Amino acid sequence: MPKLTLATLVAVALSLPTLASAALISASYTVHHNSSDPGLVVDARDIADNPFTFDLAAGESKHFSLFKIWTDESAINSDDREAKNISVDFAFTSPEPLAGTVYGETDGFKGGLWGSYQAGILTWGDPLNLAFGDGGLMRITLYDAMFNEGYLWGTADGWKHGAKVKGKIELIADAAEVPEPGTLALLGLGLLGMGVRARRRAA
Repeated sequence: MPKLTLATLVAVALSLPTLASAALISASYTVHHNSSDPGLVVDARDIADNPFTFDLAAGESKHFSLFKIWTDESAINSDDREAKNISVDFAFTSPEPLAGTVYGETDGFKGGLWGSYQAGILTWGDPLNLAFGDGGLMRITLYDAMFNEGYLWGTADGWKHGAKVKGKIELIADAAEVPEPGTLALLGLGLLGMGVRARRRAA
């Protein structure tokens, strides 16, 4: 029977699967938007739970509607076509305290024959990447939207004609995982066996 060396036992233990449990994702969010002229005056209302909580494993993602955006302006005028900042602040309590912001812009659009098509436009910048723990990485992406689309005489103004702003949270990589209890037990038994063998040789 081949003899097991310490190096062999360590190699076997390290090659066994690690515990791939889901990570708890929990965060609150705050939307900041343009609420006065000049620029398109918009409003927003949360759709997702605030704070929200769900589980993700490394490599998984979750899509959801974060908030609704709309304008009560009945037409897109020249001052409404000036781009204004919009942002969403995220404050995570799990997988650990983390904070960051996704930035974008809102403005009014008027086009088509004689300006017959009018709408609000929401455009986001780069996704938010948040590093945590030992090698963990989470990415938050928000998607562009058009809202209060109208024709001929102006926008279809009001909350009911607004758009749901959708997002995605990805757990690109979890923090360094802990070996399963079975793996640790095997390694411990191997080390114990090597110790007993060494004592017998010494005797």
